[in-house]
Amino acid sequence: MQSMQFDLNDIEHEPSDEQLKALMDAVVIEANRRAERAHVVLMQRLRDDILNANRARMVE
Repeated sequence: MQSMQFDLNDIEHEPSDEQLKALMDAVVIEANRRAERAHVVLMQRLRDDILNANRARMVE
């Protein structure tokens, strides 16, 4: 198997299909990880906003 190191801009030594697939798989994993983290943060913010809105209604 070839090394995982390659330069996408090097037209003389193009990455193999296996290297490109590994890169795409790594991108998918990272995108999913970031999306999950963003989801967690947004859901917590939504819960906090609902809680604050309910508290404000009780004070009125």
